[in-house]
Amino acid sequence: MAQTINTAVTRTDARRKVTGSATYAADVTPAGMLHGALATSDVAVGTLTSIDTSRAEAEPGVVAVFTHSNIPDYQTPKGFYAGGPGAASFWPMDGTEIRYAGQPVAYVVAETAAAARRGAQLIDATYESAPAQIHMNPEESFIVGAEGDKKGMTVTKGNLEAGLAAAAQTLEATYETPFQHHNPMEMFAATAEWRGDRLTLWMPSQSVRTLRGGIARAYGLPETSIRVISPFVGGAFGSKAGITTYAMLTIAAAKGVGAPVRLIVTRPQMYTVATFRPESVQKFRLGADADGRLTAFEHIEIAQTSQFDAVVNPGTHMTRAMYACPNIHTEQRLARSDTNSGGFMRAPNEMQTFFALESAMDEMADKLGMDPVEFRRMNDTDTHPVEGVPFSSRSLMESYDAVADSFGWADRATAPGAMTDGDWMVGYGCATATYPTNISPSSARVRMQGSGHAYVELAAHDVGTGTYTIMAQIAAARLGLPVEAVDVVMGEADLPLAPISGGSTTAASAGSAVHLACLNVARGVIEKVVAQSEGPLAGLSPEAVTLDDGVLRGPDGRSQPLVEALASTPMGELEAEGQYRHPALTDQALRATYAGGYGVAGPVTPEHAMFAFGAEMVEVRIHRWTHEIRVPRLHGAFAAGTWLNRKTAHSQLLGGMVWGIGSALHEVTETDIPRARFLNANIAEYLIPVNADIRQIQIQMLEEQDDYVNPLGVKGIGELSIVGTAAAIGNAIYNATGKRLRRLPMRISDLV
Repeated sequence: MAQTINTAVTRTDARRKVTGSATYAADVTPAGMLHGALATSDVAVGTLTSIDTSRAEAEPGVVAVFTHSNIPDYQTPKGFYAGGPGAASFWPMDGTEIRYAGQPVAYVVAETAAAARRGAQLIDATYESAPAQIHMNPEESFIVGAEGDKKGMTVTKGNLEAGLAAAAQTLEATYETPFQHHNPMEMFAATAEWRGDRLTLWMPSQSVRTLRGGIARAYGLPETSIRVISPFVGGAFGSKAGITTYAMLTIAAAKGVGAPVRLIVTRPQMYTVATFRPESVQKFRLGADADGRLTAFEHIEIAQTSQFDAVVNPGTHMTRAMYACPNIHTEQRLARSDTNSGGFMRAPNEMQTFFALESAMDEMADKLGMDPVEFRRMNDTDTHPVEGVPFSSRSLMESYDAVADSFGWADRATAPGAMTDGDWMVGYGCATATYPTNISPSSARVRMQGSGHAYVELAAHDVGTGTYTIMAQIAAARLGLPVEAVDVVMGEADLPLAPISGGSTTAASAGSAVHLACLNVARGVIEKVVAQSEGPLAGLSPEAVTLDDGVLRGPDGRSQPLVEALASTPMGELEAEGQYRHPALTDQALRATYAGGYGVAGPVTPEHAMFAFGAEMVEVRIHRWTHEIRVPRLHGAFAAGTWLNRKTAHSQLLGGMVWGIGSALHEVTETDIPRARFLNANIAEYLIPVNADIRQIQIQMLEEQDDYVNPLGVKGIGELSIVGTAAAIGNAIYNATGKRLRRLPMRISDLV
C-alpha cells in the first residue's frame, strides 16, 4: 500500500474537535424541542406502591410526567445476553416491580432542562421494600451453560488432578476484582423526534444499526421508518452499546407529547441506567515440573450478574488460550445480586482474568525460582492449547524481548525488597497482554471522481479512536490520493453495513470493506480504459491490469495513475461497494450482524487462532514509611499485524496503559451495602489517574505480518494494552515488598 499506511497521520477530524465544530448527538436541537429528566427509585428491591406526580406537574415549565401507568406502549426488546439488542432484559416503567436502586420510575418532560430536573425531584413515590444484596455471594454461583455447554463455558483437556499430582510445584490462589463503572467524557444522551410514524434518533451509539433494528421491532415499523444518527461518540468502551432504557423512554416520551425530546442523563444516574464491569472472583490452580513446564492449569471465574440476566463475558476463553499445558480445566460461573445488568467495559473478558492469570504465573515463577519472563517463554506455544490449531501469528516473546531491552529488565533483583532508593522500595514486574482478533462482516461504498476526490460511506462509528482517519487512509492508499482528498461519512444506520464498535473489530472489518470497495472502483475504471481506442492501457485485457498503490499497471510495463485514468473516461467518476466476509464467518454470524447483532469470525477458526499480543514491564516505588505507591515507568511492546496509523495506534495503546494503572491503583465503585446502592456515583469521587500519576510510558509497536486475519493484515488494538497492566503493577509491588496483593484496586492500606 501507499505510504499513508503504517505512518503517523494526524486525525482528519482533529480541527473540528478542538474548535467545537464537531457535532455530537446532544448538540442537535430540533425545532420545538423539549427536555427530559429521569426520576429514579430510592430502594433496590421491592414494589412501587404509589406515585404522586401532582407536585411535578405543577412545576412551572413542566409539560408532562410519564410513569408506568401512562407511558406510550412499545414492545420491550430482548436483552443482549438473551439474544436481543437491549442492554438488559428488564425494562423499568413496564410495571411496578423494582429490581435495583436507581431504576427509573418516572420521566418528566419540560420546556427547559432545569425545569425537567426540578420536576423529577418533586416526584413522590412510595415503596414496599424487600431485602437486597448488592454484592454477589460466590458460594451461590452456578455454572454457565451446564445443559449441553454449547458455548464452551466449561472445558476439560487431559487430567487436571494427575497433572497437579505430577507437578514439582503447585499453586492455588484466588484473586478479586471490583465493580467498575463507565465515566465517558460525553454524557449519555438521546434526542427523539417523531414525524407521523417516522422517527429520528440522535444518540451516541456504538451500533446505529442495532438501535434502528431494535426500535423498529419495538414499534412494529419497517426499519426504513427509523433514522439513527451518531456522527461522533465522546468515549464509549461498551457503555453505549445496545438499546438502553433511557433511549426507549425518551422515544416514548417524544411520542407522548408530540414534540422532540432530549434527555441528558445526569452523572449519578449513569451508574444505574447503563452497564458496568461486574465484580469477579478468579480461582487458579497451577502445576509445573522442575523445568518450569506447566503440567496443570485450572481457572474458575465467578462473575457477578443481575437477577434477570446471565451476563457472561467469558474470560476463561482467553486465559486457556495463553500457555501450553497438557491438562486444562476452565469453568465459567455466575452469581446473582440486585443490580442492573453489567456488560462490556474495555477488555470485558480479559482485564480482570489476566490480572489473575499473570499474577498467578508470576507467583509460580517465584516458587520455581525462575525469572518470570523465562517461565513464560518456557510455556509459549505456536498452537492453541485447547483447540489445537496454530496461531495465525504470535509475537509474544518478541514483545517480551523488545520491552525487556528498553526497560532494562536484566537489572531486576530477584529477591523481594532488594532494590531501594533512599526511603523508596523499588520493584519491577511484567505481564502478558493479549486480545482476540474478531472479524465482522462489513460493507462500504466508495465514490471516486476524476477531479481527485473520493467519498467513503459506511455505518461505522468513531468512538474517539480515529476511525474517520484510518478509513480515509485506507481509501487514499488504494486509490492513490492524499488523505485530505478523501471524505468519510459514518454514524448513520442508513449507510452500508458496518459492525458494532466493540470487540476491537472496526479497523479490521470495516477497513477491509473499504479496501475491497476501492478495488471494485479500480476494476470499474480498468474496464473502461482498456476499451478505449487510445491511452496507456488501451487494448489490454482487463484481467491483465492490476492496481498498485493508486496506479494501474499492465503486464508490459505500461501504467497510468487511477485518478488520471478515471478522468479520461466520459463519466468522470465511479461508485462501487465492497462487501467483506471472513472465510470462516458462519451464515448464522452473518445473519446476526445484518439483524443488528454481534456476528464475528474468530478468535478461533477451523484453521487458525487469531490474537494480538504484547508484553508490559513496570517499575513501582513504594515509600517505606507512608506506603505510597508510585509508577514512575511503564513500558510496553505490542504486535498486532499491520499498523494503519502509528499516531492514533500509539494513542490507543497509551490510553489503555493509563487505564490499566487506574484499574490497578484507583478504580472501584464503592457500595452502600445496607441500602444496596453504588456510593461514589460521580466523577469527583470515582478515582481515576490524573497527570501527576502518570510519569514515563514508553511504547514499541512491532512489525508483524498476518495474511490470514483479513486483507489488510490488521488486528484490533483498542483494548489490547489495558490487559496486562494491573498484573504487572501487582507483580512489581511483590518484587518491592515481598507482599502479594490479590485484590483490585491495590491500596496503601493493603501494605500497612
